[in-house]
Amino acid sequence: MKTPFQLFDSLLEPCFILNKDLKVVYANETAATVCGQTVRRMQRLTFPELMSFSEPLEWMGGIEAVTDATPYKEVHFKTSEGGEGKVQITCQEINGGQDERHWVVFVRDVTLEERLQNKYRGELEQKEGYILELQKAQGELEKYSKNLEKMVEERTAEIRQLNRLMSALLDSLNQGFFVFDREGLCLDFSSKACENVLEGRPNKRPVWDVLGLQASQVEGFKKWLLTLFAEMLPFEDLAVLGPAAFPHSEGKHIKLEYFPLKGEGGMEGIVVVASDITSLVEAQREAESERENARLILNLINKKQQITRFVRETRIILNGLQKFLLKDQGEWDTEEIFRALHTIKGGCASYNVLATTKAAHEAENRLSAYNDSPTPENAESLRRQTSFMSSTFETFLKETREIFGASAFSDERMIEVPVTDLQKTCSVLSASPAGELMARGLREKFLFEPVKAHFEPYNDVIQKVAENEGKRVHPLVMKNAELRVLPEAYSNLFATFVHAFRNAVDHGIETPARRRELGKSPLGTLTMGFEQEGGMLRLRLRDDGGGIDPARIRARLKDRGVPCDAETDQQVIQHVFDSSFSTRTEISETSGRGVGMDAIKIAAEDLGGRCHVISEVNTGTELIVEVPWITDIPETAKRDAA
Repeated sequence: MKTPFQLFDSLLEPCFILNKDLKVVYANETAATVCGQTVRRMQRLTFPELMSFSEPLEWMGGIEAVTDATPYKEVHFKTSEGGEGKVQITCQEINGGQDERHWVVFVRDVTLEERLQNKYRGELEQKEGYILELQKAQGELEKYSKNLEKMVEERTAEIRQLNRLMSALLDSLNQGFFVFDREGLCLDFSSKACENVLEGRPNKRPVWDVLGLQASQVEGFKKWLLTLFAEMLPFEDLAVLGPAAFPHSEGKHIKLEYFPLKGEGGMEGIVVVASDITSLVEAQREAESERENARLILNLINKKQQITRFVRETRIILNGLQKFLLKDQGEWDTEEIFRALHTIKGGCASYNVLATTKAAHEAENRLSAYNDSPTPENAESLRRQTSFMSSTFETFLKETREIFGASAFSDERMIEVPVTDLQKTCSVLSASPAGELMARGLREKFLFEPVKAHFEPYNDVIQKVAENEGKRVHPLVMKNAELRVLPEAYSNLFATFVHAFRNAVDHGIETPARRRELGKSPLGTLTMGFEQEGGMLRLRLRDDGGGIDPARIRARLKDRGVPCDAETDQQVIQHVFDSSFSTRTEISETSGRGVGMDAIKIAAEDLGGRCHVISEVNTGTELIVEVPWITDIPETAKRDAA
């Protein structure tokens, strides 16, 4: 039977699709949760790499010999991430509509299933007993109906009593309970809870109407129904393919479960149990929110100095962005707005400020809509979203102010005196005879700070992007990181490097499998170097990834109508600094908008500097940024701080 892999997405039990090499080509979300992995990462591994078992599974030693379902085997398991438990597991071949053979592996949580089976077995046995007694009573009534009117009355009274008892039993449940036959027609009894859980009594109605299926879903449901009653496969394997949830009009989360009702002649009906799990789902969401808040607080405590700098720089960008959007539409520089939003989103994502990260991503979407159609309505929509983004950031500051104290979020970098006052003192000293040497020492000791303070936090960015992309990267390597710089002069440039690190991992570093093919270490390496020479500050970021392919750049430029035939390969790859340039065709939270490298270029040029890249395919890429060596706080930084 042809079954698309997506059919298994709704299963509540873990499900894996393997090829002949036991490599995972598909896994549902439940399987990912059990293995402690992302679905995307699992598809790069084999099944034995994900799970090990207390007893050998024969089919794993020769899966190509498996055609029919293997018997369920109960074993203990351990995952590569340290999880463990007890499951029942089976394997069978499945035709996924592809030439290559595939096998589906079902994993059943024994502990959970035992509880559910014990619970519902007792209820079903009790209810089946009542049904059988009713059928027996009905037969007796028919047998003695003639000439036994009194007996009929007695039996009728007994039936009514049994009906009342069964109704009372069903109505005492907080779950919706009903039965449907092989024609899909619901029997004429159900629990009272159906009125709330399923928004109506199922009695004598088609089951697909009761479950709220769309017209396009009914035909597939009928085929599933036919397969169930034909008992072509074990009921447990087929039941999970049915509708898993009821679309409640009030947004409640209604879980549907199916159980066989068998008689001597085989399957006689399907019992449906509908449970309202809204409270459970909400509790899970609240727990996840609490975990996110805990991670945020730990981030704030462990990186207080970096967070303080991040807050100061982000507030400057937000204030400038809001002032810019107050101008007439004709004065808007949408590329500058893009760079500001992308920088805010990257920084907030690095420190788990999730509300502002999501708000910035939505603002990017609205700016894209404005670029497509620059109407006053789209402009106002962008203004509102930007204002909302700013409010989420201020809410974050308000909620975290107690952790740091009010001084931590000052608009100036605080030492013992304001930086601007200390700068004035240095200027006065420089103007006096023999005071230049003293002023220089004062600047370097109190105004300057090691450049590593600005780049150490980017290691978290690197590791987070690597995890999302299924890659592995060594901790960031820094050379000459103790070089002291004036942060107010370079903070904007340093902030834009978030794009360089994200691009290096996303576009440059290969997957572990690809790196092994190329004879490289499975873990990529990023090296950040700093040099001060001849009145210039030079920043070098190198990765040992796949490099920039000039052919891909040329193809992208031709698609955009940009002539490049006369340019060398090294000249062509400099187009990565072009505004809105990206080799990605799809937009994600990591890349695709083409905003990033041009932000670095503009920040460098604003300081009177320049940047370029050197790259070799399959060897790596080096970004080189050169800017003047600055020892005095720029006037713009003083105004922003004020």
